[in-house]
Amino acid sequence: MDTGSLTKPAEDHVERARRLAPQIEACADQIEQERRLAGPVLDALFEAGMFRLLLPRSLDGAEVDPATFAQVIEEIAKADASTAWCMCQASGCSMSAAYLSPDVAAEVFGRDRRAALAWGPGLTRAPWPSTAAIA
Repeated sequence: MDTGSLTKPAEDHVERARRLAPQIEACADQIEQERRLAGPVLDALFEAGMFRLLLPRSLDGAEVDPATFAQVIEEIAKADASTAWCMCQASGCSMSAAYLSPDVAAEVFGRDRRAALAWGPGLTRAPWPSTAAIA
């Protein structure tokens, strides 16, 4: 079996992260000050498919293995830990697509390559009703 072909896609994702690192690092102070990802960094992350790493292949995601995901996040974190944290949040949320009905998953993730979700305990008050559901 040619295992070289199996590792090539993983190396590609890690290499993409390495290529993004200088741009992310250059914006790290701005990201810290504004408490959000800078527009050009966000655009570059979407362009490189960084928010689709754990999204199922059926939705045009990379569906990378956990070791590759950890390597990608590590490369991004070397440049800016906040950017890596945002990627982890969105990637964890994208895994939920595998547990949704296919039509709902396609509605959320399939139409827009820039679709990303994040949730967590960061809000002190939710700006929406506490009983929300995806229909």
